[in-house]
Amino acid sequence: MNEDKMISMLGSLDDDLIDQVINDLMEGVDCDLESINNKAQQKLTKHNRKAKLRQRLPYVAAVLLLFVSINTVYADEISQVFKKFFNKTPVYETMVDGKAYYLKDPLVLNKNLTVDSMMVAEGRIDMNLTANLDDAALDGIKILPKNAPGTEYTMGGIGQDDENKYCLSFMNAKEENYNIKPFQAFDLQVGGKTYKVDLDEAKSLEGSQKLAASDATANDIDLVTVGANSIEKNGKQAIQLIASFNDKDMKLMAFGKPNEMTAYNTFENRGKDGMISAGGPSRPEPIYATDQSGAKHQLTKPANAKVYPITTFETDASKDSQLTVKLPALMAIYQKLNVDHITVNIPQEGTKALNNTVDMVAQKAVIKSIKRLSPTSAELTFTLNTGAEKNVSISSFELEGPDIKKYSANFDGDTAVFTLEFAREAAAYDVDISWPSFVMNGNWTINLK
Repeated sequence: MNEDKMISMLGSLDDDLIDQVINDLMEGVDCDLESINNKAQQKLTKHNRKAKLRQRLPYVAAVLLLFVSINTVYADEISQVFKKFFNKTPVYETMVDGKAYYLKDPLVLNKNLTVDSMMVAEGRIDMNLTANLDDAALDGIKILPKNAPGTEYTMGGIGQDDENKYCLSFMNAKEENYNIKPFQAFDLQVGGKTYKVDLDEAKSLEGSQKLAASDATANDIDLVTVGANSIEKNGKQAIQLIASFNDKDMKLMAFGKPNEMTAYNTFENRGKDGMISAGGPSRPEPIYATDQSGAKHQLTKPANAKVYPITTFETDASKDSQLTVKLPALMAIYQKLNVDHITVNIPQEGTKALNNTVDMVAQKAVIKSIKRLSPTSAELTFTLNTGAEKNVSISSFELEGPDIKKYSANFDGDTAVFTLEFAREAAAYDVDISWPSFVMNGNWTINLK
């Protein structure tokens, strides 16, 4: 329907009916009505509807904006906050940027293999399997997307929940990275057989939903915009929390504040057997919402969650409750190698004091000291959170370098200590800072409609 037809349709309705139509269409939409009104007056004059629609011009213009084209003359009037949310797509219990595809129901491929769930989005492929297969068959799984001939995605990580339950992530086989483009149809090769699979497209957030942005807080953080969407699930109210980061490489790890500001990382390069790493921050504290009566409702993780991070939470509140969510913090990670580079000069013996600043994008740190432990090992100490952003704290990061054989790292408040073992003896090593993670203490309040 074009603009002329939309205006004609609205102009032909009785006053009471047009009020109801506009109210239904505009529910949950945040617009600069005064500015829209000025533009709408000019736009609608040629239709001789000015008298009848005078009181509703701003709403009519907004209706045109939402239901004719987002790129019309009115597009700049949509709240910048909500425009950020429109690119978000809920999939299972999580939310991703842009297009996403998923497996709606479990897919039985043979008596030994069932794909329980699968999600494909920009930069990630997650698959849950129930499989009675040997390690070689699992390791050899390939995904061949129909929309990108010549592209192969192979297993990049595996976890085991139960005896025959597996969680797989995939990577770009040719590039050996996570350059993954969304696809709907593909061939799945496993155990010497090929299976054709088609996924369903997930529906993105849009203006007709019950979107709400957080209120302004004293802990203003420019790195991220936070909001929520209210949905019904099993007769109760569920909440989809939303985090929209200004930098596309910053990704959500979890909503909530960690129980304590401690974390650990371990890494080992096993040569031809690959690299092994583990670690992470403390678990987040519970998140709560209050209803009109002041009663508190905990936001709980859905049972048997298929993907992470969890962004859809269940509550025991009735579906018609007006909830206010209190979100003290969120945890995020900057998914990029080599955010900064350092040269580690190790003294012949003992400890050497340092004062080298390291930029980790959302926060800074200082290398405090380096201590020689052996000809091929050292202890590196950092002072964290030395930048200007007082509401963002570094929770962990990784070190990368061709000479690093293994390390263990402990993060505690404003201090990080790495114990490193190198593959060769040297006085200095080149090291990159990668994958820093943060706690963003926004103290957000979100009033859901």
